[in-house]
Amino acid sequence: MLSLRNVSKSYFTKSAEVEALIGLDLDVEEGAFVALVGRSGSGKSTLLHLLGLIDDVTHGSFEFWGVRVDGWPESKRAALRRHMSSLIFQDTRLIDELDVQANVEVGVQYRGLSPAARRSRVEEAMDLVGIGHRAARRVSTLSAGQQRRVEIARAIVSRPRILFADEPTGDPDARSAAQMLQVLWQLNRGGTTIVMATHSAACAGIADEIVYLADGLRIEVDQPPVAVSA
Repeated sequence: MLSLRNVSKSYFTKSAEVEALIGLDLDVEEGAFVALVGRSGSGKSTLLHLLGLIDDVTHGSFEFWGVRVDGWPESKRAALRRHMSSLIFQDTRLIDELDVQANVEVGVQYRGLSPAARRSRVEEAMDLVGIGHRAARRVSTLSAGQQRRVEIARAIVSRPRILFADEPTGDPDARSAAQMLQVLWQLNRGGTTIVMATHSAACAGIADEIVYLADGLRIEVDQPPVAVSA
């Protein structure tokens, strides 16, 4: 479904070229649950953004559902992204002035659904993450863990074929983190392909495949650590 071959990604500063990924190969099959694990600066978020069509590769080839997409302009990547996928960002990107329900509904605004169908999708997504009872609350009044639930509900309300998640359990509330992992697991068992970036090998344990990264390289780990510090 997703295939990277000899992919590198570089960023350019005023003084130097920074290589975030170097010569990476990766395949993600439809229906898989893949965790990208590494320390801060390992390249896992960069890789997630490439796979999620947020950014383009510098070198190498990238096939997305059998279509070669490396070198595509942002407008074409955005159209494919909206049609096929959703992304849970590491930082919360909610609209503070809106309530929970309106924030979640943003995820289906351009899907051509009737008002009744939109309402049904939104209620289903809110209930799945356990935030439906706070539908009328402004998100600015919610705790960090509750805002994370809204973020995930907004990402899944469109029923994407593939979901990308960047540190979805970053909230300090361990109970909320465990519940969010359970939601991702349920989505995957329902057929959604999931690629998750995390610094924690313990959280990655629910995935079918773990890809370890260090300094932009994919590495083999004989004895995976319990956790990789951020």
